[in-house]
Amino acid sequence: MFGFKKKENKPLLIMGTDVIEIIKSDYEEDMAFALIEFLYDGKQYTMGSCVLPANAEECKENISFVFQDRVFKKFDEFQSAVFIDGKHIFQLDKPLEVIRAGIIDHEALLKSPWGDRRLADKAINK
Repeated sequence: MFGFKKKENKPLLIMGTDVIEIIKSDYEEDMAFALIEFLYDGKQYTMGSCVLPANAEECKENISFVFQDRVFKKFDEFQSAVFIDGKHIFQLDKPLEVIRAGIIDHEALLKSPWGDRRLADKAINK
């Protein structure tokens, strides 16, 4: 009867270089970015940074970086290890499709990737 539709969440499309920049910027501010899950060419990936151990103070010394099942203590090691389909993240010609963001303890704190303004501000599909 009434034309109300449920709001459909658009996927968040962002270039991999922009995600790396956000992770680095947060790290330089003594903050962990948290984790995101994204799709690239139909395959799902996990990437980001977190504080280890989980109850430790959020500072550079306790921030670790994650790509898939690998954990890195240094940002440079992390950045140089992010390869998708044989290409470094800076060489990808298509955007990442963020499907979950702000993942801590396997739970997405942000139901929609649009909830994280840093990601949304750099989205290519605004």
